[in-house]
Parts: sequence; C-alpha cells; structure tokens
Amino acid sequence: MKLLFISLLLSNAWALTGLEVMRKVDQANHGTIGTSSNMTMTLIDASGSQVIRAMKAKTLEGDGDQGDKSIMEFLKPMDVKGTKLLTWVVKDGDNQQWLYLPQFKRVKKINSKNQSGSFMGSEFSFEDIAGEEIEKYDYKLLSDDDKTWKVESTPKRVSGYSKLVTTISKEFMNPLSVEYYDRKGELLKTSKLSGFEKSIVNGKVFHLAREIRMDNAQTKKSSIIKWEERELGVKHNQNDFKSNKLK
Repeated sequence: MKLLFISLLLSNAWALTGLEVMRKVDQANHGTIGTSSNMTMTLIDASGSQVIRAMKAKTLEGDGDQGDKSIMEFLKPMDVKGTKLLTWVVKDGDNQQWLYLPQFKRVKKINSKNQSGSFMGSEFSFEDIAGEEIEKYDYKLLSDDDKTWKVESTPKRVSGYSKLVTTISKEFMNPLSVEYYDRKGELLKTSKLSGFEKSIVNGKVFHLAREIRMDNAQTKKSSIIKWEERELGVKHNQNDFKSNKLK
C-alpha cells in the first residue's frame, strides 16, 4: 500500500498541467519566421451547396512581447476579389484587425466585440482567424494518453466562446480537433485538422495541417480552409503589415 501511494505521488508530480502542455505546443511551433501560402475556402450550406473562394496569405512570426501578424487576401470569385484581412495578434490584450473592402475602397477596423462575428460569411470567426494566444486563457488538462492531450481553455478576456476543448497530437504537436462552446455553454462548432505535412526551417521540424474543416453544430453549415501551397521560413517586410498598406 505504501509503494502504491508513493507511485501515485510520483506520477502526479511529473504530470503536466494544461498550461504546460500549451507552452510545449507553442514552443514546438515557434521558429517559422514567416510563411506564404495559396489557399481555398469552401463554404457549405445546410443543404450541401458549395461556394469555393481562392485566397493567398502571408504571416510574420512575432517575437518577445509581439504576436504574429498576418494578411489574407481573396483572389476570386469577383464578388470578394481584393478583400483583405490584416491581423495583429496581441499577446496580452485585444487583437487588432482591419478589413479592406475594395468595393468601398476603405479600411474597416474590427473592434474586439465584433471579432466573434463570421469572417466573410464562413463558419470561421475573426477570432478564429487570429488564433489562440497562451496568455489569454486559463487551462485545465482533461486527459493525457499515449498519443494525445485534451485541454480545456477558458478565455480571460472578451470572447465569443465560453470555453474551447482541444485535442492535441503528441506526434505533430498541433491540434487534431477543437470544440467551441458558445456563451451559454452549448457546443457551437467543431474544427478538425488533417493532412499534416512536414516542413523544416533552420533545422527545426514542423508539422502543419493542410486542411481545417469547421462544422457548425447549430446551423449545420461547414467551412473548409485548405492550403494548396505553403512556404515556411519566408522573411517578410514589417512595413507590409500596416493598415495603411491594405489599399
């Protein structure tokens, strides 16, 4: 009985917390420098009808207190061509986002309260596009097995979600799925990530998903973002990621 008690103490002492898991994942994905990619976004309504949009994107990896910066631009069809979203991720504050609308030739600032809204009619919100920063959540480790961790994330700041439940691959050090719960605590939607590809930047290995499918449990609509081409280790100019450059 004494040996069992000691064994339990040791296992608990070495167990990771939810925060420690998320830090490991964050560190595993740091070092991309910058990315350039061509993508498609497929919108699927409740009846199964589809609309496909082509996009290009580039990201600039943040360092220290600065978060990542990214620009997404729609290439086609014509009704969305030229629309751009600029995102500055703020590690300990509200993310900054600007949407350029070519039909009005103006840049619209997306305030923090509106970042829970749909991004261009998709099941992805502006908040989803920005991504998850460690400092903005409290974490709880729900499970830990040979292949995955499951972590519950509770937002500390204004969010469209009451919590997220993320299943993380220990092999890829990235999420396999994320459950998003609305402010009432009910399941709103689920994302599934697949097609993980291996890339190497400065000797460091990264495994990034090629596809993210978001299924809305309440509206029965879905959206899929797929990377057709992606290059890591790209050194972008900081000046390209300014709101006055969107026009």
